[in-house]
Amino acid sequence: MRCLIVEDQTILLDMLSTIVDSFTEVRQVVKATTSQDAENLINSQSINLAILDLQLPDGNGSDLAEKLIQRNPKSKIIILSGSADTFQCPSNLRDAVHGVIDKRNSFAVLRDCLNAILKPAYQTLTPRQQDVFQLIGEGKTTKEIATILDSATSTVESHRKAIAQALGLSGAELVREASLARHIFHQP
Repeated sequence: MRCLIVEDQTILLDMLSTIVDSFTEVRQVVKATTSQDAENLINSQSINLAILDLQLPDGNGSDLAEKLIQRNPKSKIIILSGSADTFQCPSNLRDAVHGVIDKRNSFAVLRDCLNAILKPAYQTLTPRQQDVFQLIGEGKTTKEIATILDSATSTVESHRKAIAQALGLSGAELVREASLARHIFHQP
């Protein structure tokens, strides 16, 4: 999946990009700070997901959304704005817009919105595997996890192997992914 992020505030653009890039389901993140740059990207690449600021120095995020949907009708859109509460979604974009986020609440709400759209692989784990995954993300050892969950270490080791296999990760990659999930997706 390729995601386009359009935001004229460079610091916010980079932070949003880091969050989106953390999702393994997102293959590539492309960024633009102007409407013209975004339009060029829309015309030259297949965009599956777009996070669009409404107020740009040279245009409007709604206009970009319409151009994106004309080019790729199955694209999903998240609107990001300092005036999200006044956004009126045009009828032709209702199926494409999956979230309207106020910039003041952007990170936690964006994380939730992306989780709903992208359905990260770790969400498919069993409840017990999710418990183990979360504890791995907290930096707990297998022995500590076994104590916390009142399980045998061999059971926790089996869960770790099953989680790594389900997510297609090595042991070191599993620790990294669990830590990212904890810091980016689960923190308020």
